[in-house]
Amino acid sequence: MELGILAAGVLTLFFVVPALLFMWGFSPEEIIALAEGRPFLVGISFTLLMFIATVVAPITATPAIPVAAAFLHPALVGTLSVLGWTAGAVVAFVIARRWGRPLVARFVSLDEVARYERRVPARLNFFTLVLLRMVVPVDFLSYAIGLVSTIPLGTYTLATLIGVAPFSFIFAYGGSILIGGNFLLLAGMVVVGATVFALAWYMLRARGRAAVKEQGSDETQQ
Repeated sequence: MELGILAAGVLTLFFVVPALLFMWGFSPEEIIALAEGRPFLVGISFTLLMFIATVVAPITATPAIPVAAAFLHPALVGTLSVLGWTAGAVVAFVIARRWGRPLVARFVSLDEVARYERRVPARLNFFTLVLLRMVVPVDFLSYAIGLVSTIPLGTYTLATLIGVAPFSFIFAYGGSILIGGNFLLLAGMVVVGATVFALAWYMLRARGRAAVKEQGSDETQQ
């Protein structure tokens, strides 16, 4: 699979090459200086990695975020994460919506997609999708939504962009803080992330219960 080969190449660039340089006697400071001199290459590689990891699940690019934060400003890393994740999610959605399960099966496991399909509400709207993006991994969910929902592409794209943004920046700044060794500030970032996740999960569950109640009321009236 061409995307799989490309993903392997980008992963090699991000993880294997630095490890080999370290084994060959380069200090961490020298490796960072080498990458810092090529911010455009690092940024493009990182965005591609986020994109490919979303389309070719179950590759995960999350560990690359703190790595990128060692070379780029965390605000830029967060922005590139949003762009990569959103672009990959849109491609996965379009593949599922337009070509269906036969083509989806070439990228991901249909059994995994089926598991995520059960998490997609019958009446998926903008705000519910934003919440889903904050608590459910991007990759398989994107295919599931494309297969079973009728949400318009524009609404889907904007909701995805907003939904992946909080943790894109939390991971980016958290990675930068971790590399800087400020563990007290890192603990605060973990608390912020956990709070955001918990609030999104609570609101998603509340909307789910309200939807079930509304559906039961409609069936009773009929």
